[in-house]
Amino acid sequence: MTKLNDVQKNLEVLSFEEQLQRLEEIVEILDDGGAALDEMLKLYEEGMQRSQYCREYLEKAEQKVTLIQNS
Repeated sequence: MTKLNDVQKNLEVLSFEEQLQRLEEIVEILDDGGAALDEMLKLYEEGMQRSQYCREYLEKAEQKVTLIQNS
């Protein structure tokens, strides 16, 4: 199984808070700039996937809140 497939699997298993924590770890590593270019590219791709997951999760939560408020 490739690293990308591992990320996809984790997106389905980890909680929103765990996703956000991993995303913060990735940002710290990328900001530090100490990793090899190939690793940084993999981390960037993983970070973008986790960011998209978090964004979609928050959008769904917002829709639920709006639905509840309008009930």
